Amino acid sequence: MVKDTLTIQDIAQLLKKRIVLIAALTIGFIVIAAIISFYLLTPTYKSSSQFIVNQQQSDSIPFSVNEIQTNLELINTYTEIMKSPFILEKVITELNLSLTPTELGKKIEVISNENSQVVSVSALADTPEEAAELANVIVTQFKNTIPSIMNIENVFVLSEANPVLSQDPVFPRPFINMIIAGIIGAATSVGLVFLLEFLNTKVKLESDIEVLGITVLGVISKMARTTQRNREAHNDFAKEERSLEA
Repeated sequence: MVKDTLTIQDIAQLLKKRIVLIAALTIGFIVIAAIISFYLLTPTYKSSSQFIVNQQQSDSIPFSVNEIQTNLELINTYTEIMKSPFILEKVITELNLSLTPTELGKKIEVISNENSQVVSVSALADTPEEAAELANVIVTQFKNTIPSIMNIENVFVLSEANPVLSQDPVFPRPFINMIIAGIIGAATSVGLVFLLEFLNTKVKLESDIEVLGITVLGVISKMARTTQRNREAHNDFAKEERSLEA
């Protein structure tokens, strides 16, 4: 193509002409993403357990604001203790894991909302059952160890991790990956179409000649195959008539 610029009409015609290439590349990207997501990547599951930091009180003694504030301040300390090698080594031993405390720590997430005494412990694993077991063992080991460390018993489990609630993997997300791959494939194919068109220096239209400042002497129309065949047949018939007359 000789033009330096393209109009919207040119772009529309170009995309229409290369629609098969665009569709093929887009579908190809989606298929590759699906194969990688469903068959090559190992799914990762997430399961969570919750506990509350709170001291036991008798029915006749209400909670004071200072006690609640103390419990809230302890949560940050408890979070650090829970992810410490001291606790993680106990978990590794109990579950017979082939991981270091550092590697195990990367599979654990401890979350507490501001001004809330509830702490959520999430664990990542290759199956829902392993993720739930890991989260529950971490909380149990932490709950059993805290009294000897802090000399206080104020951790109470609210809910244990349940594998039934963790059947959907958090990674990979096949359909999201396929959508992203489709967008990338479409963008790549459109870019390739424009590149091929700009690298094509063939003269196709009168306007391409005019851009170069060259005078157009004549235009040869493209002849349809059926018309060309009819003319050839007519010429052959005329030759036969002339030969008969001779």
